Amino acid sequence: MRYVLALFLVLGLTVGSFAKVPPAVTAKVKKIVNGKAKIMGVEPLPIKGLYVVFLKTGERVGSIVVSEDGKYVVLGTILKVEDTKRPENVVVEIGKKKGYLKPPAPRKVDMSAIDLKGTPRIGKKDAPAIVLYFDPTCPFCKRELATLRDMEQKGEIAFYPKYFIVHGEKAREKAIEAECIREAHGNKAYYDYILEGKKPSKAVKCDRKAIEKRISRDEKEAVKLGIRGTPTWIYNGKMYVGYRPEKEIKRIIDKSKK
Repeated sequence: MRYVLALFLVLGLTVGSFAKVPPAVTAKVKKIVNGKAKIMGVEPLPIKGLYVVFLKTGERVGSIVVSEDGKYVVLGTILKVEDTKRPENVVVEIGKKKGYLKPPAPRKVDMSAIDLKGTPRIGKKDAPAIVLYFDPTCPFCKRELATLRDMEQKGEIAFYPKYFIVHGEKAREKAIEAECIREAHGNKAYYDYILEGKKPSKAVKCDRKAIEKRISRDEKEAVKLGIRGTPTWIYNGKMYVGYRPEKEIKRIIDKSKK
């Protein structure tokens, strides 16, 4: 059990009131924690027989999932894939709804450190512009890109797609191919490829070396800015980490206008 808690503390797993929780769950959690972390709350998951436990140690908030009989502990991500294009992290959504999880405060960014030369601006010229750093194979990056696409198509925002590859060479190759498709066939084909995996029927021609150079520049830039994961986006000199839904993006933009 010490290993389970230690792993939670090391990884800082992102994910309280007690609901009607079986005694076996409560007992198991108390045994695992052993006073080394505060139990914020236990909530039932939409999966029968599983409960999520929100824990806090210092400033870190994390979670573990425990079975109804207390015999099994699950460490990892539980995704709701009813919409496979926009998977939902069940634990995180519960944590936000119940108030256990709060997005990290935005960090100030020197906008002069961001090189937009050669980076396409997608959206209207007069729309508020977001700089998005993402990996095209990251599920939550795709979800954020889909959100930005919907807002861009409604004329609400514009954005600059930049790349921070965290999933290896296959992800890098997809980023290069996506940019080739965008250059040759436009934004719709770009979205279709990243979000749907659809490739244009016509052959794609582009300046691959220039794209590779730009992606390499984006990655080095992201490291200098202190970006550690994806998606991360920057607006009005502030950095926002992790997926943000449309409602929250609108709130951030509206707040900056005041």
